[in-house]
Amino acid sequence: MRKDGIPKRFQLAGHAIQVRILSRKEWPHGSQAIGIYVPDMYRIDILRRRHMTAMQQVFCHEFIHAVLTIAGHDALSNDEDFVDRLGHLLQQALTTFE
Repeated sequence: MRKDGIPKRFQLAGHAIQVRILSRKEWPHGSQAIGIYVPDMYRIDILRRRHMTAMQQVFCHEFIHAVLTIAGHDALSNDEDFVDRLGHLLQQALTTFE
Protein backbone atom coordinates (compact mmCIF):
# COMPACT_ATOMS: atom_id res chain seq x y z
CA MET A 1 0.00 0.00 0.00
CA ARG A 2 1.27 3.46 -0.86
CA LYS A 3 1.28 6.26 1.72
CA ASP A 4 -1.60 7.92 -0.18
CA GLY A 5 -3.80 4.90 0.56
CA ILE A 6 -3.83 3.69 -3.05
CA PRO A 7 -2.72 0.07 -3.41
CA LYS A 8 0.07 -1.01 -5.74
CA ARG A 9 -1.92 -4.13 -6.61
CA PHE A 10 -4.91 -6.15 -5.46
CA GLN A 11 -6.85 -9.21 -6.56
CA LEU A 12 -10.39 -9.65 -7.90
CA ALA A 13 -11.74 -13.10 -8.75
CA GLY A 14 -8.21 -14.47 -8.94
CA HIS A 15 -6.97 -11.70 -11.24
CA ALA A 16 -4.05 -9.56 -10.03
CA ILE A 17 -4.84 -5.93 -10.80
CA GLN A 18 -1.83 -3.61 -11.02
CA VAL A 19 -2.25 0.07 -10.13
CA ARG A 20 0.09 2.60 -11.70
CA ILE A 21 0.32 6.30 -10.86
CA LEU A 22 1.81 8.12 -13.82
CA SER A 23 3.06 11.64 -14.40
CA ARG A 24 1.57 13.75 -17.21
CA LYS A 25 4.76 13.05 -19.20
CA GLU A 26 4.24 9.26 -18.87
CA TRP A 27 0.45 9.42 -19.47
CA PRO A 28 -0.57 7.51 -22.65
CA HIS A 29 -4.37 7.94 -22.36
CA GLY A 30 -5.01 11.40 -23.82
CA SER A 31 -5.59 14.78 -22.27
CA GLN A 32 -9.22 14.19 -21.20
CA ALA A 33 -8.66 11.09 -19.03
CA ILE A 34 -7.36 11.22 -15.46
CA GLY A 35 -7.79 7.51 -14.79
CA ILE A 36 -8.56 4.33 -16.69
CA TYR A 37 -9.17 0.65 -16.07
CA VAL A 38 -7.50 -1.38 -18.82
CA PRO A 39 -9.40 -4.69 -18.70
CA ASP A 40 -7.28 -6.69 -21.12
CA MET A 41 -4.20 -5.89 -18.99
CA TYR A 42 -5.91 -6.01 -15.57
CA ARG A 43 -4.48 -2.60 -14.79
CA ILE A 44 -5.62 0.74 -13.41
CA ASP A 45 -3.70 3.84 -14.48
CA ILE A 46 -4.08 7.07 -12.52
CA LEU A 47 -2.73 10.45 -13.54
CA ARG A 48 -0.58 11.87 -10.71
CA ARG A 49 -2.36 14.81 -9.09
CA ARG A 50 -1.32 17.32 -6.47
CA HIS A 51 -4.11 16.39 -4.07
CA MET A 52 -4.07 12.90 -2.60
CA THR A 53 -7.86 12.89 -2.20
CA ALA A 54 -8.28 13.54 -5.94
CA MET A 55 -6.15 10.51 -6.78
CA GLN A 56 -8.03 8.41 -4.21
CA GLN A 57 -11.30 9.38 -5.86
CA VAL A 58 -9.98 8.45 -9.30
CA PHE A 59 -8.73 5.11 -7.93
CA CYS A 60 -12.14 4.32 -6.40
CA HIS A 61 -13.90 5.22 -9.65
CA GLU A 62 -11.61 2.93 -11.66
CA PHE A 63 -11.86 0.23 -8.99
CA ILE A 64 -15.64 0.20 -9.48
CA HIS A 65 -15.11 -0.19 -13.25
CA ALA A 66 -12.82 -3.16 -12.55
CA VAL A 67 -15.26 -4.81 -10.13
CA LEU A 68 -18.23 -4.44 -12.48
CA THR A 69 -16.30 -5.56 -15.56
CA ILE A 70 -14.83 -8.63 -13.88
CA ALA A 71 -18.26 -9.45 -12.42
CA GLY A 72 -19.65 -9.44 -15.97
CA HIS A 73 -21.74 -6.28 -15.62
CA ASP A 74 -20.42 -4.34 -18.60
CA ALA A 75 -23.60 -2.28 -18.96
CA LEU A 76 -23.26 -0.98 -15.41
CA SER A 77 -19.53 -0.43 -15.89
CA ASN A 78 -20.32 1.74 -18.92
CA ASP A 79 -22.71 3.92 -16.89
CA GLU A 80 -20.28 6.68 -15.86
CA ASP A 81 -22.76 8.45 -13.54
CA PHE A 82 -23.42 5.20 -11.66
CA VAL A 83 -19.71 4.36 -11.43
CA ASP A 84 -18.88 7.88 -10.29
CA ARG A 85 -21.49 7.83 -7.51
CA LEU A 86 -20.26 4.48 -6.23
CA GLY A 87 -16.65 5.66 -6.47
CA HIS A 88 -17.42 8.75 -4.36
CA LEU A 89 -19.19 6.66 -1.72
CA LEU A 90 -16.36 4.12 -1.63
CA GLN A 91 -13.69 6.81 -1.30
CA GLN A 92 -15.55 8.44 1.57
CA ALA A 93 -16.03 5.15 3.39
CA LEU A 94 -12.40 4.08 2.96
CA THR A 95 -11.01 7.40 4.16
CA THR A 96 -13.28 7.68 7.21
CA PHE A 97 -12.96 4.18 8.68
CA GLU A 98 -12.36 4.34 12.43
